[in-house]
Amino acid sequence: MTVYFDNFKSISLALKYHSVHSSNKVYLVCDSKEYTFFDVNEKVNKVCSYLERYNIRKGDIVSIIIKNSLDYVILYLACLRLGSPINPYPFNLEPHEVLRYVNNLNPKLMICQKEHYDSIANKTDFKTLLWTNDYLNEDKKEYDDFIPNDIDSAAIYYSSGTTGNPKSIVFSHKNMMSNISSIVRGFKFTSSDVHLIILPLGHTASINYSFLPGTLIGSKLIIAESYWKIRARFWEFLISNEVSYIEVVPSVLVAIANTPYDPLTIKKNKRLQYVGCGSAPLPIELQLEFNDKFKIKIANLYGLSETGPTHIDYPLDDNWTSGSIGYPLDVNQVFILDEEGNKLGPNETGEIAIKGDNVFTSYYNNKKLYDSVVNNNIFYTGDLGHYDDSGKYFFEGRKKDLIIKGGINILPEEIDEVLFMIEEVMESATVGIMDTYLGEKIESFIVLKQGSTLDSDQVKRHCRRFLSREKIPDSIVFIDSLPKGPSGKILRKELRH
Repeated sequence: MTVYFDNFKSISLALKYHSVHSSNKVYLVCDSKEYTFFDVNEKVNKVCSYLERYNIRKGDIVSIIIKNSLDYVILYLACLRLGSPINPYPFNLEPHEVLRYVNNLNPKLMICQKEHYDSIANKTDFKTLLWTNDYLNEDKKEYDDFIPNDIDSAAIYYSSGTTGNPKSIVFSHKNMMSNISSIVRGFKFTSSDVHLIILPLGHTASINYSFLPGTLIGSKLIIAESYWKIRARFWEFLISNEVSYIEVVPSVLVAIANTPYDPLTIKKNKRLQYVGCGSAPLPIELQLEFNDKFKIKIANLYGLSETGPTHIDYPLDDNWTSGSIGYPLDVNQVFILDEEGNKLGPNETGEIAIKGDNVFTSYYNNKKLYDSVVNNNIFYTGDLGHYDDSGKYFFEGRKKDLIIKGGINILPEEIDEVLFMIEEVMESATVGIMDTYLGEKIESFIVLKQGSTLDSDQVKRHCRRFLSREKIPDSIVFIDSLPKGPSGKILRKELRH
């Protein structure tokens, strides 16, 4: 069914539409303050004027590292309005990690808050700006939205890469709009929905499931800095705001389930019928336990940074069952392929591959990497899965060695490179170990040089100098030799347990 939001070429145009046709409707709630669509649209125009003072024009990349807030939203939308690709980073990234990516991108402007500014300013060849509310001083001016073509870039998203090879994912406006409108249809979102955002907006999960869909169709968004900021009053907060949708990762789901609560408060919940959970494998036991405890179902969500969500697991369907990732979005085709790229049939395990308008346009400045995972417009995910006779898909595991810890993607090679910097280390290999709470934990195996000594605490202290907290190995195992194949390649799969 074609609806009005399919006609928008960008999310910014959707905001402008709602600022006229639903001007007094509350769009954002941040820090207990309400902002209507009209309010936010005016602020976006002021930010456009502000950015133009720094000579930001169509095509100029603007990088930001901003907490969940009104400021994040208006910066994101202002960049889309100007035709400047927005490049957001998770706020918990260490400054040196941010620098590694932005120096590869060479944006026109980097915008930080005080937590990162001092460590980033004067360490780049481009302008770094400490974000304040100075934009409020701009004169009122209505900006004409940039009207993109099919390949114009809307966003460049952060994705973990090796130290020497940052991986930045380029999404066009067409990618964004086709994906978001498909999500709206699949999850049957409406303008009466109320989304609670608790995951970092520097990651794509809440961007794709709440921020952009809600903006597109005129829903209400409530933004918290994080789940942990509202943990003690989570249920009261959720119920008093009549929240109808929330996106989480498995570790947050576990935290919710294990935080003391008042059963009488839970009984007041009338609107939240299911919770979306993605960014890491969801144990089916956790999915069932949460439903048993709170009578709220869990949607097992699947997607990638390169595609956004690709499947719809809609728990309110009559034939819904736990354990699967649901059916493909109507915007993409999904295949299960064998090692030669041949399509497999029902109940046969192979690599999940995606084709559609939601598939990203490039890795920034890395055509070789793009060509290695996209062939004939089909994106090879590196994930294993199958579909059953009804067409429902199931995720089984990853071919790649990527570790997903608490919803954060971590490449083991990045950790190994840091470990190799230690003089006493001869070889190392890092793997992900399944964990009920985080999805995976990090375990590093180290072979020491002959005659050398080292302990786990020394290794972790070294890692803290170069890696953000979530990338520090949870356990260190000293081993005499690493398992290797005939070619000398380390067999990480033999280290997992």
